[in-house]
Amino acid sequence: MKNILFIAILMCFIFGSAQKIEYVNRLPFPDTIVSSELAMSLHNEHVVASILSVNPNASKPTYRTVIMESYDLGKNWNLRKEVHSGAAADPWIETLGDNRFIFTDISEGNRFHLQSLIYDNGMWHPPVSHGLGHDYATVQTDSGYYYIFSTQKQGPNMLLYVHKTKNGMSTSRSIEVFNNVDVSFKKPIFFDDKITIPFTLRGSWNGESKTPFNEMTSWLLVLDKQNLSVSAPSLITNLSGAKHHILIKGNNKLYYFYTDVERKELSVIMSSDLGKSWGQSKLIARSSHLLNLDAAVWHKNQAVVIFTNEESEGSFQKYVLSIDEEMNTSNQEKLGALSRPDQRNGWAAKAWPQGGDYCGLVSYASDTLYAMWSAAPNGIFNPYFAKITLK
Repeated sequence: MKNILFIAILMCFIFGSAQKIEYVNRLPFPDTIVSSELAMSLHNEHVVASILSVNPNASKPTYRTVIMESYDLGKNWNLRKEVHSGAAADPWIETLGDNRFIFTDISEGNRFHLQSLIYDNGMWHPPVSHGLGHDYATVQTDSGYYYIFSTQKQGPNMLLYVHKTKNGMSTSRSIEVFNNVDVSFKKPIFFDDKITIPFTLRGSWNGESKTPFNEMTSWLLVLDKQNLSVSAPSLITNLSGAKHHILIKGNNKLYYFYTDVERKELSVIMSSDLGKSWGQSKLIARSSHLLNLDAAVWHKNQAVVIFTNEESEGSFQKYVLSIDEEMNTSNQEKLGALSRPDQRNGWAAKAWPQGGDYCGLVSYASDTLYAMWSAAPNGIFNPYFAKITLK
């Protein structure tokens, strides 16, 4: 019995030091703008990133998405393109092969507009419009196709928009999940002939509550990969929050990470049958102020997670932790310096004070990941790039 206990303690200790931050580098970003949320994609040693940015000195915020790339795993960076928009944007990027990538951009404001652009061996194709009424979007590739997923507001309903393209042949569909309610979709997971999409259903609000979405539930929507037909949604958990949730797949299991309605706790729940049923949730992080789930990816036999904890009022620290397939967690490691945004950011008093709702995290070799995020250790946000190893 003592030997078994010793082995268990030893294994916990080994897993407790699962990840290591090898280095953190600041990108050579234009001095006149500051960065916020971003996405990153990797193919061989070619890294591309799309970074939402703003000019803090303009009388009216001037937003743009800056596309940067590196051909040596982040050692050297070049600015590829700047896409200007009238208001904020949600930038997502995905590699399609050597020196080819697709980029989606949503200009926000009174009316949302979604467009996609393809870069192919030194040339930008004309942008493709996907119409008005969109919000969050992401782009993914699978089996030679690329898919664009976005939310679409039509009257009181939030719909899911899906666009599928291969060799110039495209099909699109808008899917209404619930009538007369607001829902928040996030990045899908592909497996076999299915697409699984996590979303939250926003609950009631009496107009006075300090936590307006105090009845949140998380659901799983399953689409057929070929014809985009959809089955009835199934419940994941009734403990979730609005926007900060991520679904990943590892070793034929699904792991759903989510924050609570007050963004004070980060939890994970697992399904061993690809979403047909779910186990008990497990708390993995807690904050006395605010907590933000930034990224999660399956790597090796672990889930690697990046989250932001507001350590004190207005001071934000990003952390990395690992979770094995049985949901045992590692010790959390600080990812870079503490962020303390100031008035130069242009939006510090308005939104995204922690550097954005999401960041980039990609797998590379058997023991290596790369992360990119926005941080303000000296008061103003800039993009940072890090190498993480798993031991």
